[in-house]
Order: sequence, then C-alpha cells, then structure tokens
Amino acid sequence: MNSRSTMRRISLRNIGAHKVRLFLTVLAVVLGTSFVSGAMMFTNALSSTFDEAISSSFDGVDVVVSASAESDVQGVPVETVESLRADERVSNVNINASQSVVLADGDSKAIQTTGGSSLSIYYDAEQAVAKAPELVEGDAPTGTEEVLASQAGAEANGLGVGDSILVVDSSGRYNVSITGLTSTETDSASALNLMMSEDGYLERYTDGVTVPGVTLSAAEGTTPQALVDALSSELGPNFDVETGEALVEQATGMITQALSFVQYFLVAFGLIALLVGTFIIANTFSMIVAQRMREFALLRALGASPGQITRSVVLEASIVGLFGSALGVLGGMGLVAIISAVLNNFGMPMGSSVGLTPSAVITALVLGTVVTIISAWAPARRAGEVKPVEAMRNMETTTVRSMMGRTITGGIILALGIIFAVAGAMMTDSSTGTRSILVGAGALFVIVGTFFFSPALSMPVVGGLGRILGAPFASVGSLAATNSKRNPRRTATTAFALTLGIALVTAIGMLSATMKDAVSDMMEEQYTADYILQGPTNGAITMPKESVNDVRDAEGVADVVMVSMNSASVEGQASYSQFGQALSFTGDGDLSKVISTESIDGSLDLSNPGFVATQAFAEQNGWEVGDTLSLEAAGQQIGEVELLGTFTGNDAVGNMMISDSSFADTPVADQGVPQMMLVDGEEGFDQEQLRTNLEEAVADYIVISVKSATEYAGETVAIIDTMMNILYALLALSVIVAVIGIINTLALNVIERRQEIGMLRAVGVKRGQIRTMITLESVQIAIYGAVIGIAIGLGLGWAFVTVMSGEGLDAPVSVPWDQVLLMLVGSAVVGVVAALWPAVKASRTPPLDAITD
Repeated sequence: MNSRSTMRRISLRNIGAHKVRLFLTVLAVVLGTSFVSGAMMFTNALSSTFDEAISSSFDGVDVVVSASAESDVQGVPVETVESLRADERVSNVNINASQSVVLADGDSKAIQTTGGSSLSIYYDAEQAVAKAPELVEGDAPTGTEEVLASQAGAEANGLGVGDSILVVDSSGRYNVSITGLTSTETDSASALNLMMSEDGYLERYTDGVTVPGVTLSAAEGTTPQALVDALSSELGPNFDVETGEALVEQATGMITQALSFVQYFLVAFGLIALLVGTFIIANTFSMIVAQRMREFALLRALGASPGQITRSVVLEASIVGLFGSALGVLGGMGLVAIISAVLNNFGMPMGSSVGLTPSAVITALVLGTVVTIISAWAPARRAGEVKPVEAMRNMETTTVRSMMGRTITGGIILALGIIFAVAGAMMTDSSTGTRSILVGAGALFVIVGTFFFSPALSMPVVGGLGRILGAPFASVGSLAATNSKRNPRRTATTAFALTLGIALVTAIGMLSATMKDAVSDMMEEQYTADYILQGPTNGAITMPKESVNDVRDAEGVADVVMVSMNSASVEGQASYSQFGQALSFTGDGDLSKVISTESIDGSLDLSNPGFVATQAFAEQNGWEVGDTLSLEAAGQQIGEVELLGTFTGNDAVGNMMISDSSFADTPVADQGVPQMMLVDGEEGFDQEQLRTNLEEAVADYIVISVKSATEYAGETVAIIDTMMNILYALLALSVIVAVIGIINTLALNVIERRQEIGMLRAVGVKRGQIRTMITLESVQIAIYGAVIGIAIGLGLGWAFVTVMSGEGLDAPVSVPWDQVLLMLVGSAVVGVVAALWPAVKASRTPPLDAITD
C-alpha cells in the first residue's frame, strides 16, 4: 500500500464520489477568487478604455505647448500663438481648451446628461492638429452664439440643427443655436458636447491676452522631437514643450496610478472574502476528515503511511483549489461583463477589452490554490495521525479537555488585543500614527484571539441561545440546542466566518454614524445664514459669478456673502493646498452676519480689502489684528492685506478668508471660483417667502439650488451614506461567503449524522420536526456569530473613531443601534435561509437505510 499512484487514484475517486461536498467546497473558493480576479480585470478594462480615448484624442498631435509652473503668466500669450502659426516648421496650431457647461432647452429646463457636457473649439480637417470630428450635418459655427453639438448626445435629448439651447457656466448664461452635428469615435449618448469657433471661444472664455495651451503638428520634413528641442530653447523656461507622445504616456500613467487605488481597494475586499472563505474551507476539510477517519484508519491498517494519508488530503485540496480558482477567473470575467453591460446601459461604454491579463489569471489561480491548501493542511495532518485501531471505532473525540490549550492561548491573545486597542484609544498625548498602529495591532490580536477562544465561549452562549430559541418548540428545540453545542469547534469555526463580516460592517457603521453626526452638527450649528445657495454637487461647474447680484436684489435679503476659492496665500499660508497649489477662501460681505462665532476680535466685514482668520491660525503664524501682510499668488507677491479680525468657534469657512476686493488689479482678479452664497434675510421677513424669492432670482441660472442649513447638512450626509453604501455592498460579499459556509457545514453535518437522524425518524419524529431542528441549529449558529461580530465591531469601532478624533472627527462616538438590531434580525434570517436545503435533505433521510448504515 506504498504506491503513490494508488493514493492518487483514491484521492481522485473520493473527490468524484462526493459531488455535493465538492460543489460546496469549490463555491467558497470561487467567491473569493472571482472578486480578486474581477477587480484586477475591471481596472485593466477601465485603463484600456481611457488609454484608447486619450490615444484617439492626441492622435496626430506632435507637440504640446503650455505655461510652466515657474511662469508668472497663467497660459500661453496670444502673441506666442500667432508667432507659432507663422513658423515654417509648424503645420497647424490648435488652441487646447475646454469649458464644463450645463445646458437647458428653450423652456429653461435643464438637459440631464450622466456624462456631463463640455464646450471646446472646432477645427475642420484642414485646420485640425488631431483627428477632426466628422461634420455629419449642418454647417460650421461662427461667433459666440453658434455651436456644433455631438450627434449621439443631441439625438438622445431630442435636439437637432436649428434648435436653440441655454448654456450656463461659471461666467454666466447665454443662448446659442445649433448649426451642425458632429461625430467622433468616443461620442456617447450620455454626454452632450458642444464646439464653438475659435474666435467665438476666445471672446467668450479667455481674457484676450492668453490661452490655456496649444497643440502643434510639425511641417513636412520636421520631426516632433526636433520641433520640441527648437521651441524649448526659443520659448524659454516660462513654457513646457513636450511631444504629443510624451503627453499621452504621462496622461495614461496618471490614469493607471489613479486606477491602481481602485484596484487595491477592490482587491482588499476580495481578500477579505477569501479570508472568510479560508475558515469555511478549513471547516469543510475538518468535517470531511472527521467523517473519513474510519476510512483513513483502514488505509493505515492496509499499510499506508501517515505521510501518504496527509499528502492524499492535500492533493484533494490542491485539485479543489485549482478548480475553484479557475472557475473564479471565469466568475471575474462574468463580473466585468455585467459591469460593462450596466455602464453601456447608462450610456458609458467601456470599450471592447474585458481586462483579461496573465497577471489577473495567475494571481487568482495561485492565491485560491495556496489558500485552499493552507486551509486543508491542519485537517490533513490530523488525518495522517490516525491510528489503524480507529477503524474499529466510531465516535467524536472533541472534548472540553482537548480545547484547554487553545482556550488559554486564545484568552491571552484576546486580552492583549483589548489592551492594545484601549491603549491606542486612550493615549491622547501620542501621535495619531502611533495610536492607529496600536489599534490596528489590537484589532489583529482580538480577531485571532476570538478565533481561538470562540469554541469555549460558544458552549454557554449557544446553549443559552438554544434554550431561548428552542423553548417554543419543546423537545425538538431542546434537541437542537444540545446538537449545536455538541461540537463547539465546528460551531465556532462556522460562526466565525459570519463574525468577521458582521464585525467589519459594525465598525464601519459606527464610523459612518459618527461622521454624519459630526458633519450635521457642524453644518447646522456653525451657519446662521437663513439659506445656502450652491451650484451642481458634481463640481462640473460652479455658480455663475453674476448671480450674486440677482440674489442681493431679491426682496427680503439683508446680507449676502459669496464664498469663493482663489489661488492665493498670505505670507505663504493658505486655507489648504491641492497638488502643490495654494488655495484660499475669499468673500465679499460681512461674515459675522452669516456664521456663528464664540468671540470676534476686530471686524469680519470683508466688504473692504483685507482678510480674517481664526484666532488659533493667527496665533500659530504670529499675526495680530491690524498687521499688514504679504498677499501672494504663484509664489510671488501681488499686494498687501491687513488682518481685519479674528474669530473663534467656527470651522465651517476654513482657517482664513480673504476679501475679494483685495485682488483688484492683480493677476488673479478674475480667477475666483464661486463655492456658495450665504444669505441672511431681513428681520421679521417670512422665511418661506424669502426662499421663494431666492428661487425665482436664480431660476434662470438653472444650476443654483436654495437650501436651508439643515438641508445642506443633509446633502453632505447623503454623500457620506453613498460612500458607506459602496463599502457595505463590498462587505456583503464576505457575508455571502459566510452564509455559504453555514450551508456547507449544515449539509456536511446532515451527512455525518445520517444514522442519528434515521434513528429519530424511526422512533416517530416527523419530517417537519427534523426540518425545524436543523433550522434552529442554523439560527443559533448565525445569531452567535452575529453577536460576537457585533461585540468585536463595537469595541474596535469605538477605538478607531476615538483615534480619528485627533484628525478632525470631533464628535461623540455614535452607535447605529438600528443597524445593530437589523443585523441581529438579519442573522436569524440568514440562519433560516442557510438551513433550507440541508433541512429538507435531512428530513428525507430514509429511517431504515440510515439505521442499516
């Protein structure tokens, strides 16, 4: 019995002989690996789609000229553009510019486009540097009131040549007429894009002095690199001159980098699902080995060595892992296909690529197989250690005594985890990084400690749950309670898969609830303005600047502060920095009339030049009210401003705000980007009438909405909800895997207890009672897993949120009790659903056949 080929044949026959067992084990592998491979394929497909779009838009572009970061001019001077057009080495010159817009029909009804709308410059085939759009109908536009529209978007919105539409952008609103329709390879029905003549665009969207950038095509006989080298030396350090090919590589590299975060994010959740699956796979192999102990003992009696037995089980695991991982790759392709179909349905085609790459396939295959083998290793070792004499026995060997070492170890690890987590939360004098590391280490120790300690904990808890849940079902309920705690290792391992998922959901739920409470409280308490006016929440465009005049003229309005953002700083300090650029809030009214403060030193009236700051920010920089400081933009001084006043008790408007009038006659005078308008009504004026007047005042601007502070807070909270719902949806995968694990365990449990169930049927227990017994066992396991998961999630969530308070999350820890209750009820439902098939299978056990076995 020492032949390896014989043991291999036995392993293969065992796999084929137990198809249900094989299916359930493979399914746990498939769910985890399909998400990992699908995440990689999806990001590859997205990257390919963007690469194709970028390559297409820059096809034919030899050189790109733009202002360098060191330049004191924002853009390329018009004189430089004209000199490039006169250069014999240059064939064509196009101005590279685009403007986000919002469109409305003739009745001022907004045209809804999921892909947004933009307005750019039209060049025909003779003038275009890149591939020119095809003019499929109508004529080219002229002036500022004629445009071309993308055919797919126009047809989707019922527009055609000759129609008039309203264009709204950050500079204002105006009517244009569609003179023709264009078509390109990247057009989509979800976006309505417009094109204007060069003269019209420059008049409407530039200052007449500079343009954002230009693209060039080299004349015949001049290579792109030679043109780049020549222009770089001629134009000087104020300009960046690059080949179109280099720009494509740079753009695709940025997209790849951005998408890598998406991939890591999705893969992380796939690994969580695979981690949960690991416990299920280990549990499955443990049960399989336990059921086959007599078989292994017989093989040992016939001469098989312990190593051969162990290797045979590992071989089975390898085959299951490889097969499940291969199916997982196919599942990943299916996920990408489904996502692509959904995006196509919303008018956002992803292109032809499904993102299938060798790395996506190999990673999934190796990961799934290795995880399965690791999961099966401990059961395989136990199988190899079986004694030949065990062939004459048939009994479970799990006892309280055998768990003593495991329980003590688990208790110690769990205690250490709790100590680390609590220490991280309470060490308020330490850095956030140090505290986070302690909480992270504590979380790991708590999870590992719970896994080891859980079997001992499950006996009293599951027993108690069994008595409570089984009370209405008399003897059947009592029998179910006894069965649930009879094998604590199996019960704990089965429940632990669900515990992990529930713990993560609970912790994220606490973070979400605390964030929402903090944001809601801040919004409602720190604004005294009656109404807040904002542009589109997607950030495509901002409020038109001229709209503030209409708001000020509305009946019932007392004070208005237009809050904007500008690329400026005071003594090198700004509200915040983004991509290396200093950005500061600006305003044009009395800030004290629209925000709440605890104390004010000086004045917060920004009607005159100057700036205001929080008292803490001023003290941090050594500023005092009345100081005259340097006003800077692009690293250069553009003027001086006086610190008009300081305030405390408000964080809603940042650490400082500069008066808009401070930028008069400076290079950034027209570069302010409106963010919101804070409006306070006249004392005693009816609030609802004020709202109506404001809505009428901004109705023609299409994009501006009027909200109360409570509504504004609600919209911000809704954004948090959307972000968290994505996390919940991804975490749902781990819960689904856990449910599969409960089904798996119950099904194998029914097979293992075939004789016992047959005896029950023989003494008169009805099929319905058998189904009830199995269902109660499942519900007890599910609720136990949920209770432990909620306890872990609440503890770690508290520690994590407490640490986050050092990073600005200054709010009491909130517990989403409704969500906790929902998870408890949901876990009971999960238990019932998981038991459906195993319970039916158990109830159909033939009594005499089972007894004979």
